Amino acid sequence: MTIVKNAWYVACTAKDLQERPLGRNICNEPMALFRTESGQAHALRDLCPHRKAPLSMGRVSGETLRCIYHGLAFNGAGQCTHIPSQDAIPPRACVRSFPVREQYGLIWVWPGDPALADIGLLPERPWLEDEAWDRDVVQYFNVKAAYTLMGDNLLDLSHVAFLHHTSIGFNPKLLEKDPLQTRVDEGAVSNERIFVGTTQAPAHKAWHEFPGEITRVQQSRWTPPANVTVLVRNEDASKQVDLRADHFITPETEGTHHYFVVISRNFRIGDAALSAQLDRDTRAVHMEDVEIAEAQQRMRGLFPDVPEMGLMADKGVRAAKRILDELIAKEQPRITVSA
Repeated sequence: MTIVKNAWYVACTAKDLQERPLGRNICNEPMALFRTESGQAHALRDLCPHRKAPLSMGRVSGETLRCIYHGLAFNGAGQCTHIPSQDAIPPRACVRSFPVREQYGLIWVWPGDPALADIGLLPERPWLEDEAWDRDVVQYFNVKAAYTLMGDNLLDLSHVAFLHHTSIGFNPKLLEKDPLQTRVDEGAVSNERIFVGTTQAPAHKAWHEFPGEITRVQQSRWTPPANVTVLVRNEDASKQVDLRADHFITPETEGTHHYFVVISRNFRIGDAALSAQLDRDTRAVHMEDVEIAEAQQRMRGLFPDVPEMGLMADKGVRAAKRILDELIAKEQPRITVSA
């Protein structure tokens, strides 16, 4: 098992959860997500105990989710509250419920031990609640690759010079004396590159076109199990513009994941045309990341016994892997051997 279950994961956006329930597999757990008439979000195992119909095919009825097959109604705690064909409700008429939290315009679920679902473990993203930042652009991708591959991608941003050379790339010669700084603190991994006296990336000119050379700051911070926030800053002596991309990576299965990206900016607030352009531009960039991750997954299947070779730029990747391995080991059941 390579999936950490005792963690908060993004299941969908708040806008995704309207009148109809949503079925989504999170960490190998099929879930039925729904919003009651009072506005409360819930997540239940996507399985009616009667005839195993998916509850995500059902309908919201007041504060319950009603199975589409025979009408059994379940509340947010997973307890059956009504069976149309009988008065008695059997003790087995219940389904597993999962802790849910709505924050930053996202629906978070905890697929592991509910007793460990501490709200304080949600990642802190204050700019997603700050009116000084525009946060209109939200993207979703279903990726046919292990969730760790996307995390590795975001922890080694040297690939930007090559994979994204026609969009947000930079001169790869700048990597010959790579200014990468990596640090590990409080169970997180941070990377930073500062390029002084460089030209703007083509896609960045839509933010604010600088007249000459700029300083480009590129920072990423990974927090376990799979959240990465990236800051890209363009500045000269007179102006600074920041764009943040918050990447929330949710395991679906061992070999697939849900990938959410929230784009925030501190410039041209409320500019709908710019938001649309940023969505197009960044979506193209993220699709390149999706394509390379899915290609890597296919190659892993073809060459399972070929070890990967490490590079100096992999400092962050290696540090994150050590942290993730420790979390996974903590969740493995202890096996005792009797004498």
